[in-house]
Amino acid sequence: AVRDRPAWTGPARFFRAAFRDIASATNERTGIFCLLPPGVLLGNTAPVEKDPGGRTVADALTLIAIGNAFAFDWHIRQKAASHVNLFILNGCPVPRLDAARERFLAHAALRLSCNHIGYAPLWTEQLGTLWRESTDRHTWPVLAADSDREAVRAAIDAVLADAYGLSREQFAHVLASFTHKSRQAAPGRCLAVFDELRVDGLDATLRRH
Repeated sequence: AVRDRPAWTGPARFFRAAFRDIASATNERTGIFCLLPPGVLLGNTAPVEKDPGGRTVADALTLIAIGNAFAFDWHIRQKAASHVNLFILNGCPVPRLDAARERFLAHAALRLSCNHIGYAPLWTEQLGTLWRESTDRHTWPVLAADSDREAVRAAIDAVLADAYGLSREQFAHVLASFTHKSRQAAPGRCLAVFDELRVDGLDATLRRH
């Protein structure tokens, strides 16, 4: 049915960033981003990259790490009613990231995204044969335990809150604006990593997580 639509099938050969259009500022989360495996087509309620060949996959991974962070989601919630669109996203500030933060965010998003064997080529492309996970080599999902996934998400949130220049009080305020119904421990985890970053420094925190 889509054989005569190269504008659809061409980009679908790549791993692509996408986000959920239908949203609300009163939902548990407003911004929901992911990296789609090749071969996936979406309808108009999930905008997806049109030119994935024009950037590195690491850039797309960094983008979805930012998009799923509480600090970025807080900005979306100030603007969104029932939809999240490119106009809203273009009005949301993104922090300037140094190379260390970019590498960390891309790696963390990769670990969270590779949740079935369809992402195995992505892992190999980004890391080759490297495997430092507690699970058996090249088993999927990379992070099977909820506690492991929550720890990585908390580290992403803390690193980005620091990149935005938030104080601890400001970060706590951002976290308190979400309900955390399905992840009640999230605020405490995020603030713990944020405190760790402020005490031990960025480099030590990135290495640890």
